[in-house]
Amino acid sequence: MTTIDAAIRRLGGLTWISGELFALEGRWAGEVDDPAAAVHLATHSRHHGWHRTLWVDALPDSPALDATSHIGPPTPGWEAAVACLAEPLVDEEADSVDGAAEAGGALSDAHRLAALYRGLVPRLADLLAMFAAELDGPGDGEMARIVGLATHDVTADLRGGHALLAAALDDLEAIRAAAVTTKMLDQSFRTW
Repeated sequence: MTTIDAAIRRLGGLTWISGELFALEGRWAGEVDDPAAAVHLATHSRHHGWHRTLWVDALPDSPALDATSHIGPPTPGWEAAVACLAEPLVDEEADSVDGAAEAGGALSDAHRLAALYRGLVPRLADLLAMFAAELDGPGDGEMARIVGLATHDVTADLRGGHALLAAALDDLEAIRAAAVTTKMLDQSFRTW
């Protein structure tokens, strides 16, 4: 590990991401059409809730450090990507809401699954891998264990999510919706 400040920032970012995915997947579990996707999202929402608890508990407990003040998006791109999922998805080239219901801008299963398994969750897996690579000191064993638990869950979530996304891409509209969502998230992350 490089410094305690770097560890606190990393833990604060992972805490924020896990909390956002917990809320997002929990909400979407009640909105998706596919019952298998609903079970998957609800289960993995609970995983992220548990991970958030692990990250918070791993934050140093010292009034001098005020570690909880570092809970927030790890980058502005993460914040922008999560925020854009609260709004109707607009394909700027087509200048229309693509694949989303016009009433209320509801997202399709393809939008939701692509957002998670082509956008957010792979980037979370990358952050976990970077954190794991930093954990090489003699006092990093417990943190490495937590990162390993989270990595195991996220990897399993990705496998199941990719299978659900593949099943959801059953027509041209769904394929286009997934492409628009992926493009929008990529732009959110690249902008920052």
